[in-house]
Amino acid sequence: MMPHLILEASSNIIETNDKVKVILQDCQNLLVERLPTKLTSCKSRLVLHDVFVLGDNNPANAFVHLSVRILKGRSANLINEVSKLLVEVLSQGFSKSSEQLHLGISVEITDLNDNYSSTTIK
Repeated sequence: MMPHLILEASSNIIETNDKVKVILQDCQNLLVERLPTKLTSCKSRLVLHDVFVLGDNNPANAFVHLSVRILKGRSANLINEVSKLLVEVLSQGFSKSSEQLHLGISVEITDLNDNYSSTTIK
């Protein structure tokens, strides 16, 4: 079980990198509890976008999008439930941006392809 969490965000979000790390850890903990998976197998990262256009290009528009890639085998009901819970985690974590910007939050959970492979090198 190898969840990949890729958090994409507009570069105008208010939260610091340290705060984003806490949010990603909260997302990982939720996956450990709900999927389930092992915390040691989670791989999370942030990708900030300096160039973006949202709607009317108002500089107060912002976005946060979490892509979660997991191995196949979970039910659609479980994936939908986890997706909604992750939106809640992101909403709470990005509360400063929500208060000061027009923040859009989204989550997408997809299965990894059959040709996915990985290893751990010490």
